[in-house]
Amino acid sequence: MKKEKNIQKVSFKLSDQWYDSTIDLKRVYSSVHSNAKSYGSSANQLVNEMFANLLELAFQKKIKLTSPFTITDYGCGQSKAVNILAEVVAANAEKIAVLLEIGKSFNEIMKEMSPKIKKADEKAISFLPAQSVYGQILVQRYDIGIPEYSEKPEKKADVVFCNDVFEHIPEAEIPVFIGGLEEAGKYIFASISLRDAVNYMAIPEKMLWENAQKVDMPSGIILTKDDSGDYIFSLHVSILPQERWQEILGKNWRLLPAQDYTAVSAMNFQPSAEYQASKRELISQLGFADFIPFPTKLGSRYEKDPILWRRTALMQPQKHIQKLNALEGYPESTFKEKERQESLDFFAYIGAKVRKENGIWRIEEMPDFLDKLTCLEVLSKTDAATDAEVQENAKKIIRLGF
Repeated sequence: MKKEKNIQKVSFKLSDQWYDSTIDLKRVYSSVHSNAKSYGSSANQLVNEMFANLLELAFQKKIKLTSPFTITDYGCGQSKAVNILAEVVAANAEKIAVLLEIGKSFNEIMKEMSPKIKKADEKAISFLPAQSVYGQILVQRYDIGIPEYSEKPEKKADVVFCNDVFEHIPEAEIPVFIGGLEEAGKYIFASISLRDAVNYMAIPEKMLWENAQKVDMPSGIILTKDDSGDYIFSLHVSILPQERWQEILGKNWRLLPAQDYTAVSAMNFQPSAEYQASKRELISQLGFADFIPFPTKLGSRYEKDPILWRRTALMQPQKHIQKLNALEGYPESTFKEKERQESLDFFAYIGAKVRKENGIWRIEEMPDFLDKLTCLEVLSKTDAATDAEVQENAKKIIRLGF
């Protein structure tokens, strides 16, 4: 099996001259992990969905929850999700097995186990060892960007979770990455983001010059400078549509709706009819995971990072259009109505025009909305607004979870 190079080609312009260079992604991710305490923890919002995936394996009798088995978190980052999952399943394996045996649906089991997952989440420690044992379950963690997890586990796992990793791999290297993933374990579940990253790294110009070459036309990811003079490098290097991911993964993989509506779930075996039928209902029950919340400046990390604030704010319209399109696959329900209305309220407030044609939502007109959202946030946080319309819009912002 070929080894992953973890090298991304980039392009930048200086004095009307284009240059190509390369960035060592392992170096980038090691730096980001060491400087950001919460980076790579997004999977913490997906524990319930991951639990449903284990239920599917037990339902298909591919694993036995009451017998020893191994889980590897591949590209785990700083997420504690897989450890929370293992703790709850190990402690309740016999009960879960009985519930499956008597024909309880995934959703019924989820309702019973969700409070236990929440309780385990609340007491989970922030940093975990490379290996942990929970009753009959061995958990292994692997991530090239964290020294403690950078060695691939020797033991092949029964189950592999790979959340929000694929999009960090250069497209040319994804087949090699998939090969390594398939070597790591038998049954694989992945969450693949379909959008740009909120997080970024500022690349000093001198770092780019290490491998820079003059070119007539750029051939890598184009970098632009920020006000500080550094180049901005997005941490998602493969932003591909769902159809392209299916093509890359191949016919043995199945793509399904994800709790993160800006992503897609992938699994390397055929899901049962019961699992597929319950997937959207399960998400309706759990609610969507919003990985791009509106970046309120007051008292948050965005207050001291204007680049991060702007990146996140500019993603809001695309986030909502992706949610509207994801909702088209759901049956009519109070969940669908609420989520759809919240997105339409957002577009109405910023003055954007959207329409649905042939079941697909599109943005037709997008005004400059950043100043409006900034002012509204300040007003809503300081109670400085007296105008009734402004107060009502401030309530909408709060209701939308911004």
